[in-house]
Amino acid sequence: MNSFDRIWATLNLEEPDRIPTHTINIDGNVADKILGAPPRTTFDIFDELEEQYPDDWLDRINSILNDIEISVFSKAVRAGYELGFDGVGVQYIPFILESKTEMTDIFGKRHKVRNIDGNPYPDYYGGYIKNREDWEAYPKPDLKVEYKKAKKFYKGVLRKCRDIKEEICIIIQNALTSVFPPVWQGMGMNYFARALKNDPKLIEERFRYTTDFVLTVFKAYSDCGAKIFLEGGDIAHSGGPMINPRDFNKYLLPRYQEVAEAIHEWGGKYILHTDGDITSLLDFIVESGFDGLQCLEPPLVDPYLVKKKVGDKLCLSGNIDTRHILVDASKKEVEQAVKYAISAMGHGGGFMLSPANFHPKISVERLKWMIEATKTFGTYPLRS
Repeated sequence: MNSFDRIWATLNLEEPDRIPTHTINIDGNVADKILGAPPRTTFDIFDELEEQYPDDWLDRINSILNDIEISVFSKAVRAGYELGFDGVGVQYIPFILESKTEMTDIFGKRHKVRNIDGNPYPDYYGGYIKNREDWEAYPKPDLKVEYKKAKKFYKGVLRKCRDIKEEICIIIQNALTSVFPPVWQGMGMNYFARALKNDPKLIEERFRYTTDFVLTVFKAYSDCGAKIFLEGGDIAHSGGPMINPRDFNKYLLPRYQEVAEAIHEWGGKYILHTDGDITSLLDFIVESGFDGLQCLEPPLVDPYLVKKKVGDKLCLSGNIDTRHILVDASKKEVEQAVKYAISAMGHGGGFMLSPANFHPKISVERLKWMIEATKTFGTYPLRS
């Protein structure tokens, strides 16, 4: 089986030849450790444009951010291929650079920009939208233009990876542009919570806005042949759901169902990525129309419980710790983590192994150990 067939079978809750491995992302600095650093980094480009065009360098950078993202995510796919992953996530992100240390996006989120070995890394810290007046004044993009940008992005990644396209599955995602987090992050949790109580119409409008964006860019990817879509929005933290489940049912459930219905009409599959303890939200995730659930963050989630409760309804993915196991653990610890995840969720199919999340301090060596262990212990039929 090739990587796509292996992942597709798993999303259909079947047993492929072996358990697939995938990652929601590979950060630029990690990719550089795998492939070698490029002669010019993204920050080199920023510096060169600032020096050459001191009056309008920011406008020039923003005009080529789509091209930069194509290169960044193509590098991630190629790095994933070199490591032996079956699937790697990519996405178009409508960032707007405000300086070399600040960026926003079309949802009003604010990010500090860290320079990690020449690669920009966005750290969310707040939002521009405090109330209805801010929302009505905030510029809204033309979704037809966003469709074209997303299509250009995905075609660009496919073109740069055409020599390996049959050997690695490119999973399209919206990790920073999803349905739920941009709504609250564009405001900040305090202002979001206040609006939930005092201005529910504002919350409805913002959910409509994020959902329309997701449907627009996912349709662009689908029109280019994408089949696997990952919704990258955390809905839980270590203590459980991020907001009252009643509000999830009111605002989020119909939006997820709308996106799921569209993706299924296109012949695709829909996966939810979320950190945190999602134990109490499993029925909600199934009702939302998802085909898969990714992260299963240890130690917050019991993989045996999740497999027992929804393993016949959802393809499960993840459960490899990214705080210790994939950062500084021994090879034996990595292998034990892989064996535990396979034992808990691999039997009967419907399981993909992946880092629960990804960040710049992930160890390349430990990723290799993880993938090697999965190939060793994850071949069907599984050992007892």
